[in-house]
Amino acid sequence: MAAKTKEEKARTKRVKAQLRGQAGLDREAFFAAGGEMVRWRGLHLVQRDRKKQENKNRCRKKVRE
Repeated sequence: MAAKTKEEKARTKRVKAQLRGQAGLDREAFFAAGGEMVRWRGLHLVQRDRKKQENKNRCRKKVRE
């Protein structure tokens, strides 16, 4: 992929700033309508497979001789 020009970087920066501003307005409207923090953050139902994670961590450690 080609390197971004100054104009493209500036445009990306502006768009990100606009999205942050819009997100703030959305959040403010949500709470003004009686929304709760728990609902705003959403549910986190994904859990780690402990055995898989344990094996992954073990295989990345130094081998002792």
